Amino acid sequence: DGPPRIIRGPTVGELRTLHPPEAFRRRRGGQATLACRVRLDTTLSDCRLVDETPPGMGFGQAALAASRYFRFRPPTQNGAPIDGREVRVGVEWP
Repeated sequence: DGPPRIIRGPTVGELRTLHPPEAFRRRRGGQATLACRVRLDTTLSDCRLVDETPPGMGFGQAALAASRYFRFRPPTQNGAPIDGREVRVGVEWP
């Protein structure tokens, strides 16, 4: 039995294209945490925003857009992969 494990996250270049424009102009970084479901095909689905810092700067929406770049190995139980287990994902812009 094993937990979900990250295979791939967004690259610096992919995150750069998603940096909220106003925050970028103001040279502000930020972060957001998502709760998502890990699918058998390694993608994430049903993502929802759990937290963002600083609030109101658009990092939550940007993290939701970045969720398409993540790949996770699904968790296993008795050696078989489990579909739909929730995982928390952090996304950060320096």
